[in-house]
Amino acid sequence: MSQKLSLSESLRAQGVELAQQIADFGWLGIRQSRGVIICGFPRSGSTLLQLMLETAYPGSRHYGRERSGLFVARHEWPGRHSLIISKRPNDVLRIDAIRSAYGRRARKPCFIVTTRDPRAILTSKHSGREGYYVSVDRWRTLYERVKYVRQSPDVVAVEYRDLVERPAAVQHKLVAAIGEEPTASFDAFDGAVPPGFDTRALNGVRPLDTSALHKWRNSEHHERIRSLLATMPELTDVLVAEGYELDDSWTHEYR
Repeated sequence: MSQKLSLSESLRAQGVELAQQIADFGWLGIRQSRGVIICGFPRSGSTLLQLMLETAYPGSRHYGRERSGLFVARHEWPGRHSLIISKRPNDVLRIDAIRSAYGRRARKPCFIVTTRDPRAILTSKHSGREGYYVSVDRWRTLYERVKYVRQSPDVVAVEYRDLVERPAAVQHKLVAAIGEEPTASFDAFDGAVPPGFDTRALNGVRPLDTSALHKWRNSEHHERIRSLLATMPELTDVLVAEGYELDDSWTHEYR
């Protein structure tokens, strides 16, 4: 989608920026909003994390589906909500543009980048699409970007394993980054799904299940893993560098 703004969109963006500046000074009773932007790899828990945050911060402005952080920065007015939560995996490619859109506002955005074992990402399927959801080329592009942005102080990385195994620890880390206390625990999401939340990417809402961590090992994915080993010579090194494996011994059964 083109990032070029129409005249009406441009005028609205200018109005939003003026309102944000007024909020910085506390004039007219308008309070500053903080953007919480979830992005990163597709199929790495971004929708699950979005659901957790929306249920933990019910008073926030949220969407229940994908929404560009750049759109939020340009078009959401301050004053109604202290937090504005958005989620779009590809926003990891636009973090610099989103930062720029927030300009000199006093309350800077918080970026949450979700990550996951690449074998799990590259063997994951989506209920809305046939076949494997993420291509090797797309994964490579996103990996290079994730490596770069996670070094920034306004970026918090959340690993999928931590999200499902240690949600309380993830909550503690994110609350510190966001700067506001939630009204519910992150792991209470399955009992309080907001009306209209798009659950398709979750392939169904259920309590946290650690068995999903190793679905890539299932026999149905053996040929996919063999193909990845043939087309991604960097895969074994990436797995070691990212802490998913100690060496390449796991590949023996696929050779």
